[in-house]
Amino acid sequence: MTPHIFNFSGCRALHARRLTLHVLLAAGFLLASSAAWAGSNLVANAHFGDTNEFLRGWKFNYEDTGNTLMASNHCYVAITNEGTRHHVLDLRAESNLLSWVGQGVTVDSDPIAVAPGGRYKLTVTAKTTGADCRILVEGYRWRPGIKPHAHPKLRELRKCYRFAQVYFGAEKTGTKGGIEPAQGWTQASQTFPDVKMTKLARDNYDKIQFLVVHILAIDGTWKPYEWVHLYVDDVILERIN
Repeated sequence: MTPHIFNFSGCRALHARRLTLHVLLAAGFLLASSAAWAGSNLVANAHFGDTNEFLRGWKFNYEDTGNTLMASNHCYVAITNEGTRHHVLDLRAESNLLSWVGQGVTVDSDPIAVAPGGRYKLTVTAKTTGADCRILVEGYRWRPGIKPHAHPKLRELRKCYRFAQVYFGAEKTGTKGGIEPAQGWTQASQTFPDVKMTKLARDNYDKIQFLVVHILAIDGTWKPYEWVHLYVDDVILERIN
């Protein structure tokens, strides 16, 4: 099988050279088949190694949302090789994208149906050449008027909850993940929700019907006219109780 590499300049899928992926694909199959079990990964194509369909399990094209600021988002999303890692998510941007137009470059996982309650842990491995990030899980429910069905699209849901994001630096607060180029590949995690919740927070949390992993490249540091990259791999979402 041949992996698809997304062409930044032409915004179309290209075929890359043939790579051996049997072990990765087998591992992905095992994860997918056991996703309903507590402690297993709930994210489809979590290692971005699916070579049959570009970014299967992830939304990267937002033209259907009507948001003109995100109309070209898909032009800056790729699957690439970085260092010793094969098939990682690559969000590419420059100053206008990171701080003005569209407010970054983003992907969202397909909605993950969940039962009320429970606690979860999101673990992500990432690397940057300058872009900072915002990586977190958001809660959704069906939009009014949408008849529930087995394969929901993000546009059919409304956001109703936002959990704490993953922090890569020593500082565990703020609106961004704090990842820096000097860190290289770094793994970080976030467990949610808080054990102690107010009744109102618990009531709102129990209304969640879907979880979505949100990955955004935003702000950071760069030289004038420089394109920088946020690389992401191994996105693991587990229900821990």
